Amino acid sequence: MIHLVFNGNLEFSELAETQLVYVDRKSFLIDQLLSPGAGSFLTIAGIIYLLLSGNQRKFRFLALVVIAVVVSLMLMKGKSYYTQGIFPFLISAGAVFYESVLKKWYTRLIFVSFLLLVTYPLIPYGLPVYKAEGLIKYFDMAEAKNGFDVGRTFEDGSKHSLPQDYADMLGWEELTRIAARAWEMIPDKQSAFIYCENYGQTGAITIIGKKYGLPEPISFHESFRYWIPEAFNPDITSVVYINNDPPGEDVKGLFANILKVGSISDPDAREYGTAVYLCTDPVISFNSFWKKRLIQLESEN
Repeated sequence: MIHLVFNGNLEFSELAETQLVYVDRKSFLIDQLLSPGAGSFLTIAGIIYLLLSGNQRKFRFLALVVIAVVVSLMLMKGKSYYTQGIFPFLISAGAVFYESVLKKWYTRLIFVSFLLLVTYPLIPYGLPVYKAEGLIKYFDMAEAKNGFDVGRTFEDGSKHSLPQDYADMLGWEELTRIAARAWEMIPDKQSAFIYCENYGQTGAITIIGKKYGLPEPISFHESFRYWIPEAFNPDITSVVYINNDPPGEDVKGLFANILKVGSISDPDAREYGTAVYLCTDPVISFNSFWKKRLIQLESEN
């Protein structure tokens, strides 16, 4: 197995150019209220309690740290969910505050009931309680009612029918079925493998592909790069190639035959249009090509 060196600066630079540049600071702050849902009544109370309560001066530093984290991430245009690690702490502080002011059992019951009532209409924000069609209608109505984006802008700045987390849940079964169909078209499976361009595609084939009898795929993306083989024995004659972009010049120059087997057809899926290609009849030794590709990756990292 080959071990590729992780280049943190390169990865962060790519993240900043492709995702963080689209982060809106106003939306970032709004998300700090929306993300905990009704828990915001606890997070806000918690930070105020730690800052202003005379009995909790020894914890004031922690409140200042929380504020510094939120402000720093906002200024650096970090993603809104980067702050979620501070919420459990603030919720705990808020619970202590409400316990100190709500002395009667019925006042506590009223408060808990209030939180449940506030949470109920917001459930689809955090749990996919409807099918895709129902969620789309829900977010359409929520956006029309509130007059602002309700989380359907993806990290690349594009607007979609569903929030990114939900759109990420769609299309993987279809992609795996298409990959299985391409795999069945290969007569000599000992000299073949499945390649995926990103970790989402790779994860889908790895997990869902088990029921289709598919081998574990290979990818250069993220942590999957640590399990890349140095060479293939026997040499490769067929590759199931999965990418949201058409095969590049390197793939076209390597294989004499490239057949598009199918693509994700669900327009609500984040990977809509991602295609599966069957590449056969390499014009040169695949191991030779692979060795050059690994050397190139080493130099890039």
